[in-house]
Amino acid sequence: MAERAELAAIVVTMGLVLVAAALVTPKGRVPLALRGINRILRRDQGATTPTEKVALWRKLLAVVLVLLAFLIAVA
Repeated sequence: MAERAELAAIVVTMGLVLVAAALVTPKGRVPLALRGINRILRRDQGATTPTEKVALWRKLLAVVLVLLAFLIAVA
C-alpha cells in the first residue's frame, strides 16, 4: 500500500510541475524542454520567436504549484 502512495505522490508532483510550466509559458511558445528543438527548426525556416509577457498572477501561481510539488515530493 505504501508503494501506491509513493507512486501517487510522484504522479501528483509531476502533474503540478507540468501545470506550473504551462502557466508560465507564453501563448505561442513551446515549453522550455522543447525550445531548443523548436529554435533549430525555426532558424532553418528563417523565423523568429514571438515575445509575449506572462501575467504576474500566473507566475505566482506557478511558484506556489512548484513549492507544493516540492513539499509532496519531500514528504
